Amino acid sequence: MSQMRSTLLVFLTLGIASSAFAQGRRGNAQQAQPQQPQQAPPQPQGAPAANAQGQGGRGGGAGEFYNYDSSGTAPIAIQIGPPTESLHKISVNGDSISYAAHAGYVPVTNATTKQPEAEIFYTSYGKDGVSDLSTRPIVFFFGGAPGVSAAWQEFGGLGPKQMKAGTATWADNPATLLGQADLVFVNPVGTAFSRPIVPNHGPAFWTSQGDVASLAEFVRTFIRIHNRGASPLYLAGADHGTARVGGLAAYLIEHQVPLRGIALFSLANSADSTAGDAQYITLLPSLVMSAWYHKKLAADLNNMSAEQISAQARQFASREYLHALYKGDRMTAEERTKVVADLSRLTGTSKQFVISNNLRISLDRFNQELMRDQHKAMSPSDARVAGFTPQAGGGFGGGGGGGRGGFGAAPMIDFNVTAISGGFLSAYESYLRDELKFAPNQEGIYYLLNGGVNNFQATGADDTSLAAAFARQPNLKMFVAVNYYDLSSPFYAAEFTLAHLSLAPEVRAHNITVKNYEAGQMVYMDSKEGPRLGRDLSAFVAEGK
Repeated sequence: MSQMRSTLLVFLTLGIASSAFAQGRRGNAQQAQPQQPQQAPPQPQGAPAANAQGQGGRGGGAGEFYNYDSSGTAPIAIQIGPPTESLHKISVNGDSISYAAHAGYVPVTNATTKQPEAEIFYTSYGKDGVSDLSTRPIVFFFGGAPGVSAAWQEFGGLGPKQMKAGTATWADNPATLLGQADLVFVNPVGTAFSRPIVPNHGPAFWTSQGDVASLAEFVRTFIRIHNRGASPLYLAGADHGTARVGGLAAYLIEHQVPLRGIALFSLANSADSTAGDAQYITLLPSLVMSAWYHKKLAADLNNMSAEQISAQARQFASREYLHALYKGDRMTAEERTKVVADLSRLTGTSKQFVISNNLRISLDRFNQELMRDQHKAMSPSDARVAGFTPQAGGGFGGGGGGGRGGFGAAPMIDFNVTAISGGFLSAYESYLRDELKFAPNQEGIYYLLNGGVNNFQATGADDTSLAAAFARQPNLKMFVAVNYYDLSSPFYAAEFTLAHLSLAPEVRAHNITVKNYEAGQMVYMDSKEGPRLGRDLSAFVAEGK
């Protein structure tokens, strides 16, 4: 990978993808929507803009300087040279590893018009001195939900450098996967510094089909240019980017790019796992774990280990709670009294709260109730991190949709992400400049979390994409990290999704590795569980060589 100096050209026909990248949160799953019509091809350089606001495509126009403005029609003049290169060393498990780091762009070119459509920003790390590249695995990492960059994985705990908690500095990361594989961190259009060449062409990339097709072409071209076609190839995705990885896997296999394995962190839940009363059953164990962590349960429950309390939560959800919701008003008075008492005991809430919610405890209502006396609520990405919440407007409490309708709860604040994102971005941009010799101050806004993607159109089903990938390549391996404190992707819903994948029995028995972690959504950033994840991923890749 130390030869990454040539300009890459990617030939892409947008909108052609065999599988889907679906996106949605619990209780707010998006319905399938028609794909946006293909935009007109780019105008010649220097053509007048129909809307001057979007002309630059680097952060919007008058009145809005942060959110990307997709209304402009004038092409942006780009000159993409070779990526920057820097040489480094790191010690992993006692071994000193010399590696080359690169940061730069891959232009995405329309196969029909031969015109550039976008530039995708990436960073990569490759071990030096590898004589036979066919024996060296390569892992492509992709960000989470639309708008989220891959920097979280790269700089959070899987790359060779990791941000020091509570500081704007970084240090060697001994838990990096670089000891086992070369690493490429890819930022979809609208994240990081990746942009469409013509601002109003962004929507062509912000669909399930366009997203998968463009990123698949990045992978396919990257391995061709760098002679990595024989290397064991892996894909990895976090949060709802796991849906992207499922779609990418099926697409690449169908386009003659075989994979060795995929790794998913915080699996995107299937529609069935969050439909009807199933949403309350699959959410409940996460509520129990949250109450347990914050010491809101009875002493005998608080004194249990994480494995013990999670096992009890699973058992209750799959038996007594499932039975109660199925019977509904057919329950006897004795049955109803018992399930109310058990729900109250396991969630740390009052019996009256359980009764008022008709046994169906939604995340937003539970989050208001658990620490109401402290005026605190938990973070969706990590239930362990709580913060002060102001009084909700309307005063009626609870309600679906997080209170956006007027009388419900205020939208949930992610105190965890808010606390770390500012310092994280500042440190990462310094890292790009000082370590990787890239000049981020010349590239405009780096979209770490949001602002660069407008109205992503999600279609299809994530579990269907995963099943399609295994059907096309039965020897594919899959690693899944299931995290106890990720309220955006409840662990029991992830387990439900895995249990209902349409897979051959031998694939289910031998090809899937599932690990539980006492962590939130970004397990790789957890001081305790991050290193364990690194070891588990290294073992997973080593087994696939």
